[in-house]
Amino acid sequence: MGIIDKIKGRIQDRLNDPAFMGLVQEQSLKDLLLRREFRITQDYMQREFLDKAVDDELVEFRLSIEDGYCELSGRLKKRLVPFAIPFSASFTIQGIEFSAARKCVFLKLGPVSPLDLDWLTRKVVQRIPSLSMMGELLVCDLNQVPRLAELFAHRVKGISIWDYITLKELWLKQGELGGRVGVVL
Repeated sequence: MGIIDKIKGRIQDRLNDPAFMGLVQEQSLKDLLLRREFRITQDYMQREFLDKAVDDELVEFRLSIEDGYCELSGRLKKRLVPFAIPFSASFTIQGIEFSAARKCVFLKLGPVSPLDLDWLTRKVVQRIPSLSMMGELLVCDLNQVPRLAELFAHRVKGISIWDYITLKELWLKQGELGGRVGVVL
């Protein structure tokens, strides 16, 4: 009996387990297992990442996901300026690097309004620990996202299963971020 047969047997055992099948009934997990797709809503990202970045200087921070692009907007307060400066920046997905060594999403920064100030852009990017700037690209290091970092660090018998999974595709649709995963053999 080869290793492939053992893996097939274990998968079949899991599919016959009623507790596991109860989990699969949840639509998002079902899509991930059967279609290898996932979706993350705009509300989830707002709650988990952006709401935590608000403080005395960054007084408002909102995310809006549209078809093909995403927009961050808000208001930033500087000590020398008596009012909060509104800002808005859009970006699109430029590329993905999802390997054993690095798990990053590259975002192409679009127009920043009302003024394209480098210090404003840097200040906003610094508020989210998983983001950094590389020229005109925003780099989102998925290993720095708290919940994903825990998931990526999990090992089974010393082997990271994420070394064998890749992110094939990533898209922005109205109100959600979606993607498709694949298996690397």
